[in-house]
Amino acid sequence: MDIEFHYYIAYILALRAGFKNDEAYKIAYSSQFVDDNTTEFKISQKTADAYSNYISQTSDITKPEKNLMRIYPAFHFMPGKKEEIEQDSAMRRDGKLHILNTIQDNSNSSAVLKEAFNTKDLYRIGIATHMYADTFAHQNFVGYYESCNSMKGLLEKVIPNIGHADAQYAPDWPANIWTDPRLIRKNSEIDNKARFLKAAGCIFEQYRLYLDPQCPRSVIDQEEKALIAEIEKEIGDHDVNNEEMPNRIARYKEFIKKINKGEFIDYDENAWFNNAIDKNLIASMPLINGWGAYKWKADHKESNWYGFQEAVKAHQWFVMESIIDTITVNLELERM
Repeated sequence: MDIEFHYYIAYILALRAGFKNDEAYKIAYSSQFVDDNTTEFKISQKTADAYSNYISQTSDITKPEKNLMRIYPAFHFMPGKKEEIEQDSAMRRDGKLHILNTIQDNSNSSAVLKEAFNTKDLYRIGIATHMYADTFAHQNFVGYYESCNSMKGLLEKVIPNIGHADAQYAPDWPANIWTDPRLIRKNSEIDNKARFLKAAGCIFEQYRLYLDPQCPRSVIDQEEKALIAEIEKEIGDHDVNNEEMPNRIARYKEFIKKINKGEFIDYDENAWFNNAIDKNLIASMPLINGWGAYKWKADHKESNWYGFQEAVKAHQWFVMESIIDTITVNLELERM
């Protein structure tokens, strides 16, 4: 998924579920910033406040294998449990099964989202929302080097088989219809709008129950049905070339203002960083791997950027220890 869902639709879902404007903004920004958090910065080096962040996305898919495992499955391609993956393998023409295959709304992704709710940390909730939403868009792909990702197209020899690299942006556009040649014929035509609306409904349910655990299911179902109908209207007709993206975003903004009494904070990927970090002229552009003369501004631990980065670390540690490490250890044991 891209910014349309991770920021604007997440913003809508959070507001309609009952989060306040500043809370919804923080969740939506965190959700989108997972994709934009691509640089490791060294802050206030050689001081008591020295700090370095973890990245949650990389534009370089040739990063070392360890980094891939700590980024792609943890933030963008959450694998399902073994029994979920075994059941899903029947969708493939070749019948292949991979222990790291992404399954929509899988048990592991739900557990990570639940853990985020337990922390009551809005940054964690936004990050987990991104991960959970991506299980719908990235289903049937593996967040690692793996031949089962291959579309066997013209780009196969120049693009590593990591995630949906062969499919390029096809899985991430909300109004797109595309063909996945790896799947059996009756499942090969993919309607992203249907996938995205399903993701929206599931996230709304999770938000609603988090804020009001005693809310009757009938009430949630009624609210969800009405909201999804409205979001479907804002997405509009199918758009295989993504040409209507600017118009859709304009509609999302107006929708947010409508349900939030005119209040709306647009997304600026540099806003949180700039509010937390003091940059001198030498560091006006990031140097190699983010090394530069970056220093904290006052009260940096109260900043959104610091809060987000700490949440990224906590999310990654939880996922690696409770899910990914267990999967990979079991995989190695099966190979022995």
